[in-house]
Amino acid sequence: MNRRRGPARSLLSRRHILTGAGVALTLPRLESLAPRSAKAQAAPAPLRFLPIFLPNGAPEFWKPEAVGSGAAWNISSVLAPLLAHKSKLIVISGLENASVFNADKSPIVEPPHSRQAGAWLTCQDAALVSQRLNVTDANGVSIDQVMAAAMGITGATPVASLQIGLSTTQSSCDGKACSLSRSVSWKTETQPLYKLVDPQQVFDALVGAAPGTSAFEAANARRAAQKSVIDAVLESANVIHPRLSKRDVLRMDEFMQSVRDVEQQIDKEAARGGNCAGLPAPQFVDLSQGGILKNNSATYNKGRHADLMRDLIALAFQCELTHIISYMLEDENSEFVYDHVKRRTFTATTSTEAVGVCGEYAGAQHGSQDEYASITWWNVLKVSELCDKLASITDIDGKSLLDNSVIFFGSGMHGSNHQCYDLPAVLLGGGGGALRTDQHLWLGTRPLRDLYFTLMNNVYQTPITDFGANSAGLPPRLITELLA
Repeated sequence: MNRRRGPARSLLSRRHILTGAGVALTLPRLESLAPRSAKAQAAPAPLRFLPIFLPNGAPEFWKPEAVGSGAAWNISSVLAPLLAHKSKLIVISGLENASVFNADKSPIVEPPHSRQAGAWLTCQDAALVSQRLNVTDANGVSIDQVMAAAMGITGATPVASLQIGLSTTQSSCDGKACSLSRSVSWKTETQPLYKLVDPQQVFDALVGAAPGTSAFEAANARRAAQKSVIDAVLESANVIHPRLSKRDVLRMDEFMQSVRDVEQQIDKEAARGGNCAGLPAPQFVDLSQGGILKNNSATYNKGRHADLMRDLIALAFQCELTHIISYMLEDENSEFVYDHVKRRTFTATTSTEAVGVCGEYAGAQHGSQDEYASITWWNVLKVSELCDKLASITDIDGKSLLDNSVIFFGSGMHGSNHQCYDLPAVLLGGGGGALRTDQHLWLGTRPLRDLYFTLMNNVYQTPITDFGANSAGLPPRLITELLA
């Protein structure tokens, strides 16, 4: 399916920015604001890309028992929270990234956590890049940044890409550069893009109030006066309102309400003291230092943190701040204590609540498989709730944001065995109609970079001839089974 994108200026022509004291709020595209020449053309909805990183691999209960499509396969017990989105789901089994490191495809990679996480979006052996450049922090360019550099995908969004995460503590770096396990996005071979963990910082980015700017100071003053961003842009919005059709008035009003709802939730979290405000930048902090959240507390709850990030992702896509977001559910080798998650007992197809709550994530990976599966199940639940949110928002073409997105949810390692084969991998969303969804696909043994090669060439319609590395020198190939 060929979904060619128009030039960037056609994207800009349908967008407008509401301005006020310390605010530059980008509206969704509104047909009423398009020039006459643009109105004569159907507006193609942009495709979004959202890789979501799951640390520490996944338990064996992740994989569905049957292979096939439609009624021929059923969702597994760990992936059960995604059941409502089965029609937009592809479970991919058989992807490996070991060929990046080993010419014989041996699944053993040591040390495993940092190196495999570092290769998840780059399909490069960071050690070889580091050696070639003679620098510590080095890796290949990640696929999200290849996309961000392609104007046919990103259009003219205010931010080329966004990196966010839920991390509140520093994971073990496995004796390698911490940039490999604490970031998955690499803009250049020497520039990791570390994630924002504070929802307030993400919200400020959405409304044009980046730290260090006068807008940031104005935003702080607005919050101190208990004023809303909506108050700041009301005059600007009132100028635009009479120019809108009934459909666009509804679209704009829904968007403004979404902004206000997210802002209120962030304000409530800040009042609790649990907004992640003041957390140091993740890459600079050591576990030996005090005051770093490693577990839930009276003022911090990882579930609330995830819910805020869910709403901010939806808002960023809805207002077209960006079309590309990378989202780390945790740093690799996460040691967070998941005592907010109830233990469950699992079979291949079912799970039931059990007695007690979960403990440390890394400990569960190498301990009770039910506890490991319970933490993974909770993370799947949070991804499902994000899908719910995206599915509820109508895009410019009448489809949902989920229809016009590709979410790649997975991990850089298999599971408790630390191996780099049969990686947990799920695609969610319609890809604008380019993906053959509702299937569990078994690929035997296929390099992970084949997935990115396929997405770029046949879903995002931006041809590339190569991506990543293969120690045996084999070229990347299309995974045609994914395509509609």
